[in-house]
Amino acid sequence: MSIRYGVTIPGLVLAGGTGVYLGIQPVGYIGLILTPFTDPAGLLALPGALIFGALIGCVVSYLSRRRIKPKLEGAKRYRLAALLGAITLPGYVFASHFPGADGDGPGNRWAVGFALCCGVTAMVVYYQRRKRLALARHARRLANQHTDQQPATR
Repeated sequence: MSIRYGVTIPGLVLAGGTGVYLGIQPVGYIGLILTPFTDPAGLLALPGALIFGALIGCVVSYLSRRRIKPKLEGAKRYRLAALLGAITLPGYVFASHFPGADGDGPGNRWAVGFALCCGVTAMVVYYQRRKRLALARHARRLANQHTDQQPATR
């Protein structure tokens, strides 16, 4: 189902989900920085989060190999995805260590609000990008039609 400029509902949902996921990262890294002071035993989850993030990155890279940068060679694709997964997953895991994230406190509201704002921003960026690409494609098509209709001069 397509709407204006080639923007699709699944595309908007994926952009919003990606924005929320990446919006959790700063909250999680603040929680990771504060974990040694509040709950030192919680740092035991860090190596597992790094390894699991790398594995998930490789799986996502394999599943998206035809959609996201299809010309990127295999080994480089998997290294990049493993690195990105290892970087982002600990931020997601340690989001619960953010101060005030338990219950219905102000820290929890702030973290959820920030993540939702990032999701909405990602949806707006997706829409603007698709619109810009569609308008550029339309302008190129009109320019090609205009040059094809020009009479040849000698």
